[in-house]
Amino acid sequence: MRERRKRKAKLKKLLYIFLALLALSAAGAVLVTQVFVIKNVQVDGNELYSDEQIKESLLNDGYSWSSLYVVLKYRLFQVKEAPFIDDMEVSLLSPDTIKIDVYEKAIIGMLETGDQNVYFDKDGFVVEISKKRIDDVPKIEGIDCHKVVVYEKLNIDDEDALDLILAFSHRLQKYNLIPETIVYEEDKTLSAEYGDITVMFGDEAYLEEKVMRLNSIMPQLSGKKGTLHMENWSPVTTDIVFSPERGAAKK
Repeated sequence: MRERRKRKAKLKKLLYIFLALLALSAAGAVLVTQVFVIKNVQVDGNELYSDEQIKESLLNDGYSWSSLYVVLKYRLFQVKEAPFIDDMEVSLLSPDTIKIDVYEKAIIGMLETGDQNVYFDKDGFVVEISKKRIDDVPKIEGIDCHKVVVYEKLNIDDEDALDLILAFSHRLQKYNLIPETIVYEEDKTLSAEYGDITVMFGDEAYLEEKVMRLNSIMPQLSGKKGTLHMENWSPVTTDIVFSPERGAAKK
């Protein structure tokens, strides 16, 4: 008899625990479906893309109505982000409001195709196609792209040429030496145009060192016209020659 009472008391306790868990689950479900519902999205840090483009690219599945789900998704899991985003942070400001801090991929170059300008990032992915000209983005000459699609990689036959141009442009940006134009020649050499100054870099050998030296030389070229020859520079042959443009005033 005593054992029976103990068993009943135990079953009653388990029933209470089950009902409590059920109630908590129901309350949680109500919270998630009725309270943690996205009504406001704040986007910060975006310059190239609109708030709506950011929202559409990130709130992209059937559960993205839930603020709790979206925050946990981007905090706890390795989610593949939009191609034009380098990094982002999602935070909960209130049950119905989330904030998206966006770190866009930097545009590193531009190709002209017909009457359109094709802008791409450091990985060679197209981030924008438009007629507008964005400042401080070098125009790339000497390579042709068969087909351009936003968020897809540039379709170029010579992948080595593209890799070289991306690495070169990235090095120039590192030292804030952004030219108006970068030219890739058929002999696989590079040059850059800075107003009235053309810098001949030669092939890919010692590019990092050449860019470092250009960084210290550039102030001395202010107001001059001509060509700076760095193509033959090496740790052994360190001569760098400036050839003034004919008729240009000497300083």
